[in-house]
Amino acid sequence: MNIITKKINNTIIFYDNDIDINIEELFSSNALHTDERTNVEWINDKKWVKKHYFRKGMMSFLNDWYLYSGLKHTRSYREFEILNYLHGYKFNTCKPIVGWVTYSGLIYKANLVTETIQARTLKDFLDLLALGVSDSSLSNDPVIKYERPEIFKQIGIKVAQMHKLNIFHGDLNINNIMISDDPTNDGKVKIWILDFDKSLRQNLREKDRLSNLHRLKNSLVKNKHYLRFDYETFLSSYFSTINS
Repeated sequence: MNIITKKINNTIIFYDNDIDINIEELFSSNALHTDERTNVEWINDKKWVKKHYFRKGMMSFLNDWYLYSGLKHTRSYREFEILNYLHGYKFNTCKPIVGWVTYSGLIYKANLVTETIQARTLKDFLDLLALGVSDSSLSNDPVIKYERPEIFKQIGIKVAQMHKLNIFHGDLNINNIMISDDPTNDGKVKIWILDFDKSLRQNLREKDRLSNLHRLKNSLVKNKHYLRFDYETFLSSYFSTINS
């Protein structure tokens, strides 16, 4: 997983050396450039997702500008590095294609392109269950066939695998967990974890791991999808895996 960096004018691009795409030619052709007024856009016939980083909260007045203190400290490089690391271990997350930062003096803007994942968010799945599946098109959705206990069991396993790889997720919530059918594995459910912005790769302490678990619980509560049995199933699966 050798990350290549290349400076083009006032922009630095970065990508994995093993990717079978001519990234520099792709970047120079302007195929990756958009107006960057939205956080997420689908590009390349919706095969890829482009993320343009924006500030939130108290610093939102700065919009999409960040203080530049070196490439490896930029938001897009840090997320690319974690995704690339996880993808190398065949962890279920989106494959990073290329990232870049464009700087002006001491400030920069950041972008990241990843492959698209054909899956439903956990929030979408729970919303559908709450509404009841009456539409015939939804009833044929392969994800709908799965029972809640199986979903939360597999989420517990996947979060534990993430922690065993020493990744602390910056915002583990029901929008960043996705569910898909896996026809290559007897049609079993497949869990994906996305959005590793503000995440860290480090030796995790117990309080770090518990913080991720509590964040997921809070997300379930906030979106009115918390059921005690679901969360206990998740915890049982998680601790069984993390301690194995």
